Amino acid sequence: MARAHVDPEAWAKKVKLRRRILIPLAAVLLVAGGTVWLLKNKILPERRNQEAYTRAEEALEQGNVAEAIDRFAVLWDYQDAKERASELACSLQPDDSFTKQIETAKLGDYVNFGTWEQDGDPENGPEPITWIVLAEDDGRVLLWSDLVLDQVPYHEKKENITWAECSLRTWLNETFYRGAFTQSEQALIPLTVLQNVGNQASGAKGGEDSEDHVFILSLNEVIAFASCNPSMPELYTYPTPYALSHGIDVHEDWKTCCWWFRTPGVDGSCAAFCAMNGNPLYSGTVNSKRYGVRPAIWVFAPGRTQTAAPGDGE
Repeated sequence: MARAHVDPEAWAKKVKLRRRILIPLAAVLLVAGGTVWLLKNKILPERRNQEAYTRAEEALEQGNVAEAIDRFAVLWDYQDAKERASELACSLQPDDSFTKQIETAKLGDYVNFGTWEQDGDPENGPEPITWIVLAEDDGRVLLWSDLVLDQVPYHEKKENITWAECSLRTWLNETFYRGAFTQSEQALIPLTVLQNVGNQASGAKGGEDSEDHVFILSLNEVIAFASCNPSMPELYTYPTPYALSHGIDVHEDWKTCCWWFRTPGVDGSCAAFCAMNGNPLYSGTVNSKRYGVRPAIWVFAPGRTQTAAPGDGE
């Protein structure tokens, strides 16, 4: 079969025409792509942050100090938000004994903050909660409960669920938060933005990010904090007598118990948990009543300037 004859001059004209069209088009697409990136990553976040900052100022002007603290706190690194949140929180304290203590506490130290029924005898009142100083950020410290404080399921019924939607999150930020801390103590606990990363091993989704005063640690966070904190305790721990009275399972010999991670498990109807021997597992059915809760909170510590261990983000 004979080849078709190609006119060199005609072909050259076609190439030039294509170049005339494609080069400007590529430039337009490049500019458009840059504009979209700038809008998505710079302009819109800046606008949202400024609007949120304005709402925080408006709450303060209206006398809603607790709301103002929360609104400034979630903006943490924006303008002077963390300084304003810290100053407002400290101004509500009847004395500065705890803030002084937390400003000098070392990683791995134990501190008392808030109260919760623990000895199983409600007639003598709630006991002080003991926390481990787990990490520090620029102006705040992460506290993690030393013991499992209660037996609470991750979610009330077995279904696909994420942290942002689960009943345990509601319990921690309502029942526990209001029951364990006075109003002045609540002011010292900033509202924190949590990145709820999925389970990389199983592919289970982590769901939407959330804003919480009280939360439980994710498996990623525990691993990250352990790698940067030589004082990180062993993961296995013990329940309080109060948690025992609610039916939590304990090891026959070790007396240790299981407790929840924030991380999803093998699928959406399971959550990761720490086994009695301190090893993480992924098969905790979300409505199980066998496991306990180790709350975690950030507290304002304006005198500290260290940087925390990396968190849950990827």
